[in-house]
Amino acid sequence: MDYMKNFGSLSLGSRLKRLSDALMQDVIRLYQSQGITLNPTFYPLFNLLHQQGSMTVTEAAEKLAVSHPAISKIARKMQQERWLSKTTDPEDERRQLLALTSESEQLLEQIAPVWTAIQAHLDALIGAQQYPLLDSLAEFESLVEQQGFYAPVLQQLERRNESQQIVIQGWDAEFRGEFKRINMAWLNQHFKTELTERDFEVLDNPEGSYLARGGYIWFAHNSADKSVVGCVALARHEGGRFEISKLGVDEAWQNVGVGRNLLMTTLDKAREQGASEVFLESSSKLEKALQLYRNLGFKQVPHPDGHSYFSRSDVYMTLRF
Repeated sequence: MDYMKNFGSLSLGSRLKRLSDALMQDVIRLYQSQGITLNPTFYPLFNLLHQQGSMTVTEAAEKLAVSHPAISKIARKMQQERWLSKTTDPEDERRQLLALTSESEQLLEQIAPVWTAIQAHLDALIGAQQYPLLDSLAEFESLVEQQGFYAPVLQQLERRNESQQIVIQGWDAEFRGEFKRINMAWLNQHFKTELTERDFEVLDNPEGSYLARGGYIWFAHNSADKSVVGCVALARHEGGRFEISKLGVDEAWQNVGVGRNLLMTTLDKAREQGASEVFLESSSKLEKALQLYRNLGFKQVPHPDGHSYFSRSDVYMTLRF
C-alpha cells in the first residue's frame, strides 16, 4: 500500500518530488543510453537559452519564475561543465550575459531526438488521463501565486490561537444585523443566484422564525474586540426533532474550529431538550461542511419529502440520539 496517498494534500509536495525524482532518474538513464552527459536539471536554463538567446541571470530567473540564487547555482555548474559561458554585455559593462557554448550547440543535434521521444511519451500518458494534467498544474500554480501559501497558513495558525478567545453566546437583539450579514455573505458566496423570499423572511425576522417557535440562535464573538464572527440557529420541529440552520462563519475565521464549536452548542442544547433527532440540509458542493457534519456523527439519508424547498440543498443529513 502506498501510504503517502493516504496523507491527502499534506503530501502534495512530497509526492511531486517523488514523481520528479523518478522521472529524473529515467531521463538520466535515457541520456546515458545515448551517450549524453548533460545533467537533466540543466534542462530549463539550457532550453531557455537555446530558444531565447543570451540573457542575464535576473532575466532567466524572471522568465523561468524561479529564484535568482537558483539560476546562479545552475549557471555556475553549467559553466564548470562548459555548457554555458558568461560574458560582459557589450552594450552595458555592468551586465553579465549567459549563453550556450559551442559544446552545447553541438549537443543539441544529439539531444533533440531524445527530447522529442520523451515529450511524445509524456504527452501520451497525459492524454490518457481524464483531466488535463498540465492545465490543472498551471491553474494550481496560478492559485498559489495569487493567494500565497505561507501567509494564509500562518494566518490560520494565528486565528486558531485567537479562537481560544471565541465565546459562544445566545440570542442578543444587538447582533440581529450580524446574523443577516454573516448569512448573506455565505449565500452570496456560494448561491448568489439561488436566493429565495424565505431566505429574506428568516434573516429579516430571526426572532419570529426561530425564537418564537421554541428555537434558539447563538453567536460566536471574539472576546478581544467583541466582533461577531459566526452564528447558527436551531429550529424546533414536532416529535422531538430539531433542525440546524443558518450556520455561518466569517471567511477569515473559517477552518479554525468556530463552526465546530457552534455546532456542538446546538447539539448540546438538543440533547438537553430531549431531542430524538437533529437534521440539517446542505449542498454537495460544500464538501468541507459535509465532512464536519460527518465527523460529528451525521449520516446522509434520503429527504423525507423527496426534495428540499431550497433548490440549492441536495443533501439531507440526520443525527439520532
